[in-house]
Amino acid sequence: MIAQRILVTGAAGYIGQAVAQRLLRDGCHVAGLVRSDVAAATVRAQGVVPIRGDLGGIAELGPLDDVDAVIDTATADHAPSVAAFLELLAGTGKTYIRTSGTGVYTDLAGGRASDRIYREDEQFEPAEIVAARFRSDLHVAAAAATDVRTVVIRPSMIFGDGASEQLPLLIRRAISAGESIYVDEGANRWANVFLADLADVYALALAKAPAGSIYNIASGELTMREIAEAIGVLTGTPVRSATLGEAHAALGERWVDVALASNSRVSSARARDELGWTPVGPGLVDDLVRGSYRRLWAYKTDPHDHVTVTTA
Repeated sequence: MIAQRILVTGAAGYIGQAVAQRLLRDGCHVAGLVRSDVAAATVRAQGVVPIRGDLGGIAELGPLDDVDAVIDTATADHAPSVAAFLELLAGTGKTYIRTSGTGVYTDLAGGRASDRIYREDEQFEPAEIVAARFRSDLHVAAAAATDVRTVVIRPSMIFGDGASEQLPLLIRRAISAGESIYVDEGANRWANVFLADLADVYALALAKAPAGSIYNIASGELTMREIAEAIGVLTGTPVRSATLGEAHAALGERWVDVALASNSRVSSARARDELGWTPVGPGLVDDLVRGSYRRLWAYKTDPHDHVTVTTA
């Protein structure tokens, strides 16, 4: 079998590095689109061939004759680069995998609970604040009709390796403010997925996913109050309910509305059934309190911790 040649955008980023390393273990030849000398050196040291460029210059990459697939992990919110990739790949039968997110299901709940769990084939109207991302998902799925093997992957809250899009922001705020917060009741729930388990999804989708498919990806689910309490344990800070206005002032209105105060609950039955995905990583609370986040973020509470954190 000839090894596949894969171009990964955002190859020096949180998702991109994990995906690139997973593909290298499968024997793929991986190139990474990077924007800086530091990023180029980083991915080169990891066995990835760096290609300098950015999302604004995708058309300049040419016809992509040297790759079998593009895995786009750089951002979920750059519609022009998505369109450019689809145009370059049209008629080739090659694979384009888009990274979106279950944030498309955000419900602006203000910290209150919701019973609704979303599946990929449901019809729904996204909140305007995330509507552009949702439209890009549908654009990619529909491009299967132009002879591109398109796949959309929607990760939920990603965790692992002491990082994440959401968790470091909440941890830093807890350290600097001396408290960990949730909004109102904190009963709103977010699905979540361990980084290495997510990387497996990309490898499986590359091998098996039908053209035009969309996958919601989650292996667990927690209330934002439970996450705030785990961050309180990690940082040694008290936990309290904040009003929506207080949270806006502390963390920014858009981020709070879409993430901290919303629900994003999904079923991953399609990925499990069609791709054979079986997540094996730890739970989010365990990783926060006893795993990778403790190693990177915790106060120095025992002789084996080498992190000194001071409050502002």
